[in-house]
Amino acid sequence: MSVDSYPETLESQHSDSEERSYREMFSMGWPQLVTCLWFALLFFYFGNVHIFYSDIWGHVSYGEWIVAHQSLPVYDPFLALADGVKSIDAAWLSQVLFAKVYASFGVRGLSHVFALTVFTSHILFWLAFYLKTGRAGISTLASFLLVVISSSRIAIIRPEIFGTLCVALMLVIMAWSEKYDVWNRTAKPGDDTQNSGKKAPLALLLALYLGIPLIFLAWANLHGSFVVGLAILGLQFLGRVLEVGWRTRSLVQVCSDPWVRCWLVVTELAVCGALLNPYHMDLFLNSLTFPRNPNLKDVLEWEPLEFRDAEGIWFCASWVLMLGLFRHSRTPIRTADMLRVGLLSLAVIVGVRMIGWFSVVFVYAMVPHLTNVIPRRELIVPVLNDNSKQPVSFWYRKTPLITAVCALIVWFGFAFSNIATPLFGGKPRPLDKIYSQGTPRKLTEFLKEHPPQGQVWNPQWWGDWLVWDGPAEMNVFMTTNAVHLTPPQVWRDYLGIARANRGWHAVAEKYAVTTFIVHKEKQVQLARQVRKLKGFKVVYEDDLSVVVSREPELIAAASQSEVQDAEKPADEKQEVQP
Repeated sequence: MSVDSYPETLESQHSDSEERSYREMFSMGWPQLVTCLWFALLFFYFGNVHIFYSDIWGHVSYGEWIVAHQSLPVYDPFLALADGVKSIDAAWLSQVLFAKVYASFGVRGLSHVFALTVFTSHILFWLAFYLKTGRAGISTLASFLLVVISSSRIAIIRPEIFGTLCVALMLVIMAWSEKYDVWNRTAKPGDDTQNSGKKAPLALLLALYLGIPLIFLAWANLHGSFVVGLAILGLQFLGRVLEVGWRTRSLVQVCSDPWVRCWLVVTELAVCGALLNPYHMDLFLNSLTFPRNPNLKDVLEWEPLEFRDAEGIWFCASWVLMLGLFRHSRTPIRTADMLRVGLLSLAVIVGVRMIGWFSVVFVYAMVPHLTNVIPRRELIVPVLNDNSKQPVSFWYRKTPLITAVCALIVWFGFAFSNIATPLFGGKPRPLDKIYSQGTPRKLTEFLKEHPPQGQVWNPQWWGDWLVWDGPAEMNVFMTTNAVHLTPPQVWRDYLGIARANRGWHAVAEKYAVTTFIVHKEKQVQLARQVRKLKGFKVVYEDDLSVVVSREPELIAAASQSEVQDAEKPADEKQEVQP
């Protein structure tokens, strides 16, 4: 080789090396492909969730009331039977957001807010898992476990979705901080230095000392679940204290540990941030005592865990998985993780509603053990890499073709979603596919045309919808959002009527009920009984509901409707029948 050609050879080698580096930079493997496919499916699913007919409409009504009056309600503004019971509106900011979204974008806007909020939360959960493992495939598997365990809670549109977003942000910061923890799984054996906190970058310190307090500032005004976040954060501090104390057997070392001091200060700042709410310390007390409200023991989602139900099955399966991972994993068990899993496990046993929060701390704790148990290079028979003669696992082989497929999956996942379809000239999602099938829309249309004047008895789960979509000033008996505000005697009377217990009619007379709205499928006995009431007449009935009343106006309207139906030709009557 001549001397003149030597520089060209070096330049050619440098060019080939640079080309390979760019190719490797923009190449993805099968784990990334599975991750893109998983999140495309999640985005499609969240965008197609129906809006349930229960408490979401009460929250929208609350938000509109707050905006209209420019103040927070002292008493429930929609339930006269709860008059005099002071209300602490722990979700006032979420309610205002719901009301603003509905005013600007309608019911489709509420669906989009749900989809984007929950999807973003799961992206952040995945990021937290990835920061703990560094493996996309394991993080996606953990995201799948999270969705499965919390499946009973994941499709409900309510202010709790903003609490989930806040805990996801907090876990990302906590997972980031573990990279600088001398007691974590990447610490070198024998590394007893106590100055790892000084090595943390400025961005992490800002996230800890400023970001987390701001998260709790928003969280305390969005949803009462902020106390769960404070428990997660406080147990991070306690777990660190126990770990350092057990290892050093020295109180001085515990007090001088930089991460002990860090988590103590961060927890204190988070409490201070949460105190910046309209109710201050009363909000803390209300959120802690709320689950002990005697009325909630009769509400399904606040009942103790039933191991034969779906939540109980997944809860038991989670504990079996955890014990199996602990048996085979060589990763140290973190004290803070076990404290959090233990506390939330007790909370689930007491109230099944807590399964969503349990799933978060459980998967977050199990991710390092999944990484240790599932090997990196023994999943599939190795093949040769294109750029070297060393064997590389097929599962971890990266190519530009997989990158292109990932890009297509992301694009199609967005383009065919209900959020993006109108942007590309498609038809918006029909309203019939946004409302859940159990929403009594026909019922409220009738009530708006013929509004009841006296006391109305209604199913609790329809109360918020009746307030929202029914006639103005209708005097409903119960709403989901006011169960905890209702006097215990009123709640027991409601249940007595709902179950058609002996003497239920006398109880209804005590409240001067003039109109009964009954769910035909869920209240079969009551639906049968109200048809037999003397002085009452069926004024409306459809596949979902039956309305009986003794108000002359409603009876006259029903009679007139029957006459009009009788006067119609037979073929016309057949056309209008469902």
